[in-house]
Amino acid sequence: MKKIIISLLCLLLYSSGFSQDNAGFNGKTVKNINIKTSRIDSETVRKKFLMREGDVFFEENYDEARQALHDMRVFKSIDFNIAGNDDDTVDIDIDAKDGFYIFPMIFGTSGKKSTFAAALIEANLFKAGETVILFGAGNSDGFSTMAGFGIRNDFISFGLSDMEFTEYEYKNGSYNTSGLFTSEPDKGRLGQPIKKYKVTDNSLGVSWSRSFYEKAGFTLGFRTSDIDYSGNDMPDDKGKHNRLSAGIRSYKNMRPGGGGAGFGSIFGIGLSDIADKLAGLPKEKFGYFAGLTYESGGDHTGSDFGISKASLKLSGNVEFKSRNVFFMDIAAAKDFESSFYDKIKSKDVLSGKGIYSSEFRGDEAIGAGMSFVWRPVKNKTGVLSVVPFIENAVLWNKNGPPQNQGGAGIIVSYHLWRIPFPIGLNYTQNLNDGSSDVSFLFGGGF
Repeated sequence: MKKIIISLLCLLLYSSGFSQDNAGFNGKTVKNINIKTSRIDSETVRKKFLMREGDVFFEENYDEARQALHDMRVFKSIDFNIAGNDDDTVDIDIDAKDGFYIFPMIFGTSGKKSTFAAALIEANLFKAGETVILFGAGNSDGFSTMAGFGIRNDFISFGLSDMEFTEYEYKNGSYNTSGLFTSEPDKGRLGQPIKKYKVTDNSLGVSWSRSFYEKAGFTLGFRTSDIDYSGNDMPDDKGKHNRLSAGIRSYKNMRPGGGGAGFGSIFGIGLSDIADKLAGLPKEKFGYFAGLTYESGGDHTGSDFGISKASLKLSGNVEFKSRNVFFMDIAAAKDFESSFYDKIKSKDVLSGKGIYSSEFRGDEAIGAGMSFVWRPVKNKTGVLSVVPFIENAVLWNKNGPPQNQGGAGIIVSYHLWRIPFPIGLNYTQNLNDGSSDVSFLFGGGF
């Protein structure tokens, strides 16, 4: 069994390029890269394009360089042309028609906790391929805001939140999920909570992320959180929970953040690779993602409690010639020193496909998941995706037996190319307690 697992991981982590029938130019030197744009500075495009004059041309590297420009998501169209020269060199011509947009958005949810949210997104207004995001959301539990700025290979974000919510602990050791877009668990399934208290969380965070050659990157961040409780049977870690975080990542054909068209798609911007997405692949394409994160808190961060946590995430995919994709996710997390509030949660090691109204906490956790994206309908209007999935997480506590959380289900959604979010349904069958959840899906993607 161990050999089978190792072989499967090796297969998933192997990478291969997407051929554009340019094999005849392989091994030749790139002499000139000529770039024409409508607004954006051509030097910005040149720095984002992953090939340089003097490089040896290989079709795999060329396809990666093309995709890096598409993933900027500010182009209406990009025309590429390769021409051979008499001196056994090649010239690459790039004609990129870019645009810009400023898009405000207001939306909300209804129910026991109605949530209101607003966002303002800007891209390429200043002709530098930049992105600015302003976001805020609130309900009866409080509010959360975020501001982010990205240019070329850097992204800086600031976040502020002020939340006061009721936390429940149930007989099976689980807790209700918290956040602005969550609902309270069904007491008919879990019974009445054995503990109930109020949590106040005032947090402020900043992070900086940089990518390198669309293949690797790192993130540095600092977050200060002031935690308070009120009620009976409260946890005993009231105070400051400040921490530094650092993460590194490596990836290929699995771009962090998804690389979706974003809100510019409404205006026809960011859809420059639609023809590639509709075309079949000449051969299977493999991708992977590997990320390691460490968090540290204590006297050096002004925290009242020690914090030491590490997490590892590995993902692999196989995109078949038909553009259907198989995914496998593996994650692990270890809490070396943390108080109750900072414990590992089951969602930290789950793949994120399933929907659960409660979660577990622990000192150690592992998780794994598999999913398959089948696209039975795919045309110039949009794409229909059917995604069966299965996932499971196991958490260990020092003072109790291991806890399991996982599910199997299916996601059915339709994504119009000109609309930034897919719309559909998520059905999750909980494999541990037999419950099921059906949720309306708006947002995300595959």
